[in-house]
Amino acid sequence: MKRFILEQSNTEFYTSHSGLSLVGLCLNRFTRLSKSLRTAIPLRHGIAHSDVVKSYLGQLCLGKSDFDAVENVRADHYFKESLGIGRIPSAARLRQRMDENAEDLLPVMYETGIEFLVQAKVPVSPLSMGYVALDIDVFPMDNSGTHKEGVSRTYKGMDGYAPIAAYLGEEGWCLACELREGQQHCQKEFLYTLERVLPNARKLTSKPLLVRLDSGHDA
Repeated sequence: MKRFILEQSNTEFYTSHSGLSLVGLCLNRFTRLSKSLRTAIPLRHGIAHSDVVKSYLGQLCLGKSDFDAVENVRADHYFKESLGIGRIPSAARLRQRMDENAEDLLPVMYETGIEFLVQAKVPVSPLSMGYVALDIDVFPMDNSGTHKEGVSRTYKGMDGYAPIAAYLGEEGWCLACELREGQQHCQKEFLYTLERVLPNARKLTSKPLLVRLDSGHDA
């Protein structure tokens, strides 16, 4: 990845997504995303998994989640350089790669998010009594009128998903955001979420944790 130097010049260059250079810095300086993907999902030929993931991540940072949106940046030199991408995949290839490797990609992405927080040495502020808050809760996503896999009736009375998220400290660092079917009760498989989240929280702070949960976990 190239280093960007900001300086005044007579050469005009305009882009609507200059902030992607900071995203690329976070990925390429504070994580081992590319190496982790090569290890987890061996690839003999074709576009590197890291290029596929970075291309989609760049789209998410621009507020675009549909695969077809990647076609708009395939010829964008700044998009590639800012994120350290070798080759940007087509929309069809992006969709295919995500479908084929979703289960193998998820653990790498979760670990990369935690790795970034650790390597960047982010502050984790405790509450006034000295405990660090770890907030875990389910929230509904409205996907009414769609036919996506897993969409079902949520506790809010609309059709969608019910992801469970975990946030650490007063800063609210996101340690997990796991997609779940809309009809799934918050307590179902919740212990597995705890098993994944608590070790990651311990990587970021040695202070005692105060886990704050919804009343649905009283059982």
